Amino acid sequence: MNDLTTTNVWLAVLAIVSVIEFLVLCVSGIFAYKLYRRAMIAIDSIERVHVAPVRARVDAVLDQVEELTGRVRHAQDSVGHVLQTAAGAGSLIAGTVKARSWPLMAVISGVRVAAATLLKNGSRHPRRVAST
Repeated sequence: MNDLTTTNVWLAVLAIVSVIEFLVLCVSGIFAYKLYRRAMIAIDSIERVHVAPVRARVDAVLDQVEELTGRVRHAQDSVGHVLQTAAGAGSLIAGTVKARSWPLMAVISGVRVAAATLLKNGSRHPRRVAST
């Protein structure tokens, strides 16, 4: 072990290779960062030029759809309320007409039965009276 020259040469070679590897890693890191920046600039540009206008239009359309949906919902509620009011009025009118007309219907029915009875006495074949 007197001569360490060979060992020192190999250690120097290993040190130089390690420094070169370190420099290659640093340079590749710098290139990767530059590539990342370019990609982000391109993505930002595409977003600004293409995506932002489309998104603005879509947002405007969605706002119009929301407004139209609100109008339709309001119109539906109004029509429903009018129909409920009309149905209630129709029921009220029908009840009133029934309450006021049942005596008249009873008199008419009585007159029909009496007329049928009087007409039946003179005929040979009795008629059937349809009851209401």
